[in-house]
Amino acid sequence: MKRRGTLLIRIGELKVLLRRVFIFILFLAAFLFILLSRVDSLIVDTANKVVMNVTGPVMQVVELPSRFIHRIYTYFYDIGHIYADNRALRFENKQMLMLQNKVRTLEVENQLLERLLNYVPPEGATFMSAKIIAESGDSFTHTLLVYIGDEAVQKGQIVLGDESVIGRIDKVSGHYAKVILVTDINSKIPVVVERTRVRGILSGNNTAMPQLLFTRSTSDIQEGDVIVTSGVGGMFPSGLPIGFVSSITNGEISVETMADISRVEYVRIVDYGLSAENTELNDFLDSTADAR
Repeated sequence: MKRRGTLLIRIGELKVLLRRVFIFILFLAAFLFILLSRVDSLIVDTANKVVMNVTGPVMQVVELPSRFIHRIYTYFYDIGHIYADNRALRFENKQMLMLQNKVRTLEVENQLLERLLNYVPPEGATFMSAKIIAESGDSFTHTLLVYIGDEAVQKGQIVLGDESVIGRIDKVSGHYAKVILVTDINSKIPVVVERTRVRGILSGNNTAMPQLLFTRSTSDIQEGDVIVTSGVGGMFPSGLPIGFVSSITNGEISVETMADISRVEYVRIVDYGLSAENTELNDFLDSTADAR
């Protein structure tokens, strides 16, 4: 019995000891947990700072190409939009210029038509207006093709452009007529220098500058002198302006036509009631040549 009581006492003491040890371990565990949690926080903060300090510059370097590529993309994207806008503006400007040119063309044609309609022919003469369809200005011929419609046009009738003589009707076929220009090599027109009344023949040479031939002297002729038809030969009435003296070189007198034939769009075909035959003109040319 005594042994059993002693054993029970020791077992009770052991239980108390174990309870105290368990409580100590709990306090120790709680203390270590708190300590370790604070240590872990410091370690994490330190590690984060280290990572940020190390990776920050690296990330900046890594991001540089990305930023550069983004800027290039944005630049070319903007350039593409600007190019598209400029192309649209150029197209609109082109349309506007075409419209303006069309308006100017219509205004010029309207002015030309008004001038044609307001033209008053000399007494006893009749005229009609015709539009130029084609022009031949090569080294062989200087002619025009004009549309005459149903009008009665005859060979030899005078053709005016901008109030001055530019040629005469050479052939008529259907609704069209061929005009031989004063610059054509086959054109020979008796003329006179308006200022001095010196006579001569305006001869075409297939250039823009016909020549004044068969004049008795060049001393009475100056640059700028106006050349008009003389009426000799019976094909042209007298006093119709043709051009003016452009240059005098080594006795050769070049004449510039008053009308810029390359810019003429409409012509007047005038019937002065003269003969289409030029027998008198040929006789005059022959006599002039013999006299020289």
